[in-house]
Amino acid sequence: MRRKNNMGNSFRLRANTMFNRIDEEQKEEPLKIVFLSVEGNKTEKQYFQYVEKYREKLGIKREVHIHTLQRAKNDNLSAPENVLELLEEYLDIRNDCNLPQRLKAVIPEEYSVEFIESYLKGEHKRRDIKTKEFEAVLQEAGIDLTYQYFLNEYKGNGNDDIFGIVIDRDYHSHSVKQMKDIVSQCCSKSYNCYITTPLFEFWLLMHLVDIKEIYAGELDKFIVNENLTDKHTFTSKEVSKIAKHSKAISEQKFLEYYLPKIDFAIRQAKENFTMDLDELIGEDSSADSKMGKLGTNIPELFELLREA
Repeated sequence: MRRKNNMGNSFRLRANTMFNRIDEEQKEEPLKIVFLSVEGNKTEKQYFQYVEKYREKLGIKREVHIHTLQRAKNDNLSAPENVLELLEEYLDIRNDCNLPQRLKAVIPEEYSVEFIESYLKGEHKRRDIKTKEFEAVLQEAGIDLTYQYFLNEYKGNGNDDIFGIVIDRDYHSHSVKQMKDIVSQCCSKSYNCYITTPLFEFWLLMHLVDIKEIYAGELDKFIVNENLTDKHTFTSKEVSKIAKHSKAISEQKFLEYYLPKIDFAIRQAKENFTMDLDELIGEDSSADSKMGKLGTNIPELFELLREA
């Protein structure tokens, strides 16, 4: 079922800390950027942020960047439609050459477009009373204007940036029709769609063990992916037991368990499971077919990054 947007306004894009300018990624001008909207607000986001940080160790050119779109910590809107909506919110900002105009409906009239533009350029003193009041207005409205301005400006020089979503098949929550509709929308708009069946943690598990060998005769447990506790499904529990982390992936855990084994995971995905979107989603013809087939097409993302 689609989850209703209860965030209070349409501005969901928000950096982890409001009003901190994101300068790190702007120290060099990228040739190409892959922008990803991801389902999980911890696991997927942290994984791809580390991929970005260590991309050169993965055979990805320094000039190729990966930016995982950020949203508020309490933004738990993770249905496929919500993931796609976040990407399209970003694209609206990217394509709006007059970003401050977009905010006029929610910003008090006393703050002119000129004031907003000069604020975004860092021309205001942070201790200035009007600046403090303006930031209070933004915070109350849940608008991270600095991050939105960053997104408006942050573009690859090659004019061939890539836009994609990373979502779970999760047949418990997402119907076959729902998933196919999302893929159809992505295809029609030239967005990339990366799906893992049953969920992203299965891709993580591919880094950790030879799944077909270790879980011989038990693969159906991954497809069913029973909810074991409030925190874990069968799949996420197996990842947690081996890599010893919950939803959050620390940099230390990424370096220990994931970075050295990404190519191992890619080989498993290609050789032992499906990467076909239709097979990952499944069909409505039977209870079993509705679950989809085990696998992921995330290796296509790494191929894209390495070939750029």
